Amino acid sequence: MNTLLRLADWLKSRRRRDVGNRTVGVGTVRKVKRQVFIEVVAVSGETFIGKLARCDADLDLSVLRPGLVVLVAFDPAAREELSLPDDVLAVHAAWVAAL
Repeated sequence: MNTLLRLADWLKSRRRRDVGNRTVGVGTVRKVKRQVFIEVVAVSGETFIGKLARCDADLDLSVLRPGLVVLVAFDPAAREELSLPDDVLAVHAAWVAAL
C-alpha cells in the first residue's frame, strides 16, 4: 500500500512540473481499407463538431462505435481540410493510453 501511495505522490509531482510542455493524444490507431469522411459543422477553438458524410452507397460503418474519438488536425480557416496526425503522434498516443 505504501508503494502505491508513493507512486501516486510521484505522479502528482510529475504532472505539476511538466504541465506546460506536454501534448497528449489518446486513441486507437487502426488501418482501414475504406475512408470515412466527416463534414465539419462547427469549429470552437481546437475542437470541431461534424457529421458522417454519406458518400458511398455501401458505406461500412462496422468500425464506428458510439463514443468513438477521432484525433484530427485542421485549420479553422479551412475547416474542410482535415488530416490525421503523423505516426509519431499516433504512437505517442497509444503509449499514453496504455499508462
